Amino acid sequence: MNEDARWLGQIKRLERKRKWIWLCAALAFLAAYFHRTVTGVVADSLMRDFSIAQASELGMLSSIYFYTYAVLQVPSGMLADRYGPRLVISASIVIAAAGAALIAGAESLSSLYLGRFLASVGVSVIYVNVVKLQAEWFRLREFATMLGLLTLVGNGGSLLSATPLAVLVESTGWRSAFFLVALYSVLMAGACWLVIRNRPAEEGLPSMKELAAHEFGGTVASSSAQTGMKLGLLTVLRNRHTWTPFFASVAVFGVYMTFSGIWGVPYFMQVMHMSRVEAANQVLLMFLGNMAGAPLVGYFSDRLGRRRSPYIVTTLLFLAALAGLMLGGEQMPAWLLSLLCFFFGIGVSGVSVAVVCAKEVNPPQLTGIAAGVVNSAPFVGAALMQPAFGWVLDQFWQGSIEHGVKIYTSEAYQNAFGLCAVVLLLGLLATFLIKETYGKQIGS
Repeated sequence: MNEDARWLGQIKRLERKRKWIWLCAALAFLAAYFHRTVTGVVADSLMRDFSIAQASELGMLSSIYFYTYAVLQVPSGMLADRYGPRLVISASIVIAAAGAALIAGAESLSSLYLGRFLASVGVSVIYVNVVKLQAEWFRLREFATMLGLLTLVGNGGSLLSATPLAVLVESTGWRSAFFLVALYSVLMAGACWLVIRNRPAEEGLPSMKELAAHEFGGTVASSSAQTGMKLGLLTVLRNRHTWTPFFASVAVFGVYMTFSGIWGVPYFMQVMHMSRVEAANQVLLMFLGNMAGAPLVGYFSDRLGRRRSPYIVTTLLFLAALAGLMLGGEQMPAWLLSLLCFFFGIGVSGVSVAVVCAKEVNPPQLTGIAAGVVNSAPFVGAALMQPAFGWVLDQFWQGSIEHGVKIYTSEAYQNAFGLCAVVLLLGLLATFLIKETYGKQIGS
């Protein structure tokens, strides 16, 4: 009886502690979403202030984030596995703060690019380290749910970079927003260092393996086997089941971020003739859809013990929403446009289980590396798709300029949407090829 009481006390302490650890890390991740989507709302201001002439150039500026994010995902996993999330998250958010401050004070295009790069480096390593924290502090059956909740919290940064940012830009200019996010990042760096602990053992609490052994009986499996970084990376890369969620995420998230992250606001302003705030409201609905969809996808994935089917269903919904935006045109009723934008966000929510798919088909000691590899995929997609969308727009530009900003026709946007539809169809095909794990760790 005393042993049961001791375990009950330990479990209560663990559950209290992990809530604060996870919340602190998730709030740091909010900065990543802000930097990810901020370009769309300030696109015309940047083109005017820094004399950016081509849509593809603006796409490249935005893509600095995604190229950097993609390249750093595997190193992020290695850092997580070697040094632990506490140090990595705390240090990286300081770098992000420096980048945001540099953007706010930029007087030249080179300074703007450098600030964008530093901010991207800083926020790029946070997600994988939060995944590592979740693997240490949460049960396997809770994993997809927590990833969905992480997307929910992170999307708070997307919300801030939509309508609130548009209002701030109209009243005080775009630079003040970056000063505020720099301050927020510094505060979060301090909070993460004070609150986060890498694993329960640092607080004298049982590990997830020990907890599972107590709850279901049996003994704790040995975790003494270590895998070198190089061998671990090769193991993940050689696993063919790593690549299907990777390529699905390249396509699905690439299309989503191309529209919601940079070209959505210009499209609504130029083709639908909306104000900046009205256009930002439509993009905000996409973020709200993702915020609603990701936790639900994670929850049902865990409850049903299915990984592939939620990804397939949400991608089909995404394709339908994209088709509606393509075919609706300028005369689309406002209620229908808003509904499509909301479903557009729900449609990308399947990406939240991609990391779980990779984690469960690879050895558990390689969680950080597997998460890093697959989490690079969405940002590879965005890095490729954003300039490609801009290039298509430039090919169909008819020479119109207003207030120093290029104006693109509905036809130009329709052709760019066509590119997105083809890519999304390929992504849908990839979701059908994902290995179904039934919510179990099958990699060993």
